[in-house]
Amino acid sequence: MIKVHCFVSCVCEVLKKNGIDHRPYYFGVWDADFFLDENDRLTYHEKNVDHSFFKNWYETLYGIRLNEWYKNTASKEENVEYLVHLIEEKDDDTHVIVMLDLALLPERENKFHHAPFPHYVMLEKTKDKDVWMMYDPDFRWEGEMEKVQILNAVRSPDVGGGYRFNSNTIQPPSDDTIKAYFRTCMKERENPLTETLQSLVETFWSGSQRHRLNELGLVMKQLPVLAIRKYAYEHAFAFFWKALQFSEDTFEQWCDDIETLEKGFKIVQYQAMKVAKTKKEADYEQLCDQLERQNERERKLKEQLVFYFDEWLLQREPLILHEG
Repeated sequence: MIKVHCFVSCVCEVLKKNGIDHRPYYFGVWDADFFLDENDRLTYHEKNVDHSFFKNWYETLYGIRLNEWYKNTASKEENVEYLVHLIEEKDDDTHVIVMLDLALLPERENKFHHAPFPHYVMLEKTKDKDVWMMYDPDFRWEGEMEKVQILNAVRSPDVGGGYRFNSNTIQPPSDDTIKAYFRTCMKERENPLTETLQSLVETFWSGSQRHRLNELGLVMKQLPVLAIRKYAYEHAFAFFWKALQFSEDTFEQWCDDIETLEKGFKIVQYQAMKVAKTKKEADYEQLCDQLERQNERERKLKEQLVFYFDEWLLQREPLILHEG
């Protein structure tokens, strides 16, 4: 499975190591929040990003309370000092995650080539007081790094955030919580990312920002970071595949459709850059057509997941559904 969301990947790592099914937690990722900055640029992160939705549902699903140790009201140095204390004092059942600027760690691959690049990782101490162990489940990377380098990336003014949690209270998600979470997350009649892209294209082509049409490609610079979240659909299809025992070929076909959706956003980004350069009506129409195809692809995925969800419910609540 491709990892798609650094916060979600960090907290799911503990579930996987304890044999707890993490796949339902990804129901909230494919339409996870994104933002427009002051220049109408699409962005996956903002300074005051709030993870309350994922934090609260993690506790509801898995019985683990996520405690936010990073204090926005404290200074950066006070937060760094507290992070050092947490790492030095943590036991094996306690986990500490922190947001740092991956762009300040040149030893690490930064495949999106963004700077700054806010990113959550997990940390532990080693026998060497000057070296920490870094776990980055989102990028499937782990290794030792100089503590001073890590803390330098945490000190970046472009990042701020961190949580700690203890896995002693871990529990498998109940059918009722999975049902409630799926219904909360599934926006069957909406595709927020594509609809926002359509709105941006219209705003820059003929709306209030048409004088900035040459910036349309720049507006979508972070689209690949958001598009990769669509791979969260694979986790949902895998969950229902195992529960309903439909064929592997069918599952693989849906995985192909998910990949087509993700790659379709790369085409959107390319066509937006083309429109920004040529300003031709024909290129604008091609971009609009591609966005509508993206809408149709994602609607199809959502419709099928809702179908599987209903089948899964019927498997567990046949009498209740029959009476309804």
